[in-house]
Amino acid sequence: MKTASLLVAAGALGLAACGGSSSTAAPLNPFLGTLTVTSALPAGTSTCQATHAVTFTSTGVSEHTVSAAGGDCLTFTNGDTSSHQPASVGSPACAELDAAAALAQGQSFTTAPLGGPKTCHWEDALNPPSGGGGY
Repeated sequence: MKTASLLVAAGALGLAACGGSSSTAAPLNPFLGTLTVTSALPAGTSTCQATHAVTFTSTGVSEHTVSAAGGDCLTFTNGDTSSHQPASVGSPACAELDAAAALAQGQSFTTAPLGGPKTCHWEDALNPPSGGGGY
């Protein structure tokens, strides 16, 4: 009986280990994302130092979290047949997204060089979260 109990306990531990959980919570809406800018915009920066890509698809965005240095840019591309529009949501704002317009299929929008440090959030303004919450 003890052996059977030990086997059941070991099996339960093995299943728990296999099922594990991610340390990053997935957003409730697949069209939401988080941008972390790790440093200030370098003085005199007017062009992108590096570019990070996010693609809109029919099922959500390709990247839900983006980490960038100050001076980097973020490019949103619409890989879907429906229009999508990146927009800042919450506080602090991702002010660099304020110039984004609706993107038709195949169109892209690239931010101005990013300044930080900050963590902010974006959503697809044309597919906002239902129920009033995102994360």
